[in-house]
Amino acid sequence: MGGTKIFVLHKKELIRIGAAIVLGLVLIILALTLLLPGRGDNTITPDAYDRFIPGTYVSTIILNDKPVDVRVTVSENEILSIYMSDMAEIQRTFFPLFEPRMVDLAEEVLRYQSAFISPSTDYPVTTGILQSAVQAALSVAEVE
Repeated sequence: MGGTKIFVLHKKELIRIGAAIVLGLVLIILALTLLLPGRGDNTITPDAYDRFIPGTYVSTIILNDKPVDVRVTVSENEILSIYMSDMAEIQRTFFPLFEPRMVDLAEEVLRYQSAFISPSTDYPVTTGILQSAVQAALSVAEVE
């Protein structure tokens, strides 16, 4: 009952299995290269069309019934800086996470040159509000 089992594999079967494994590995590597952020070649060639109209663009969020500006500065092909301005002391007191989250978000957006990222944070609501403001400012800056 517990005897030795013999498997017979033909040369054609081995070739097919090997080709399927190689093709599967190539597809997995290709998918990872294309889909993961920060992977692949994201450099802009000199022949690439302009992405933005150069300048500083502002998106406003309301915190405690007072506006806070999120400013995004861009050149023709890249995002140069992102920061918050006009944040009053009372807003800093009631919303202490906004400034540190803005710094973290700005670093990631500048690294990946896109506001459409999944930032790593423990504060998704705060980061989401700031990310929406950055996306709104960039949508105004984009070349049609």
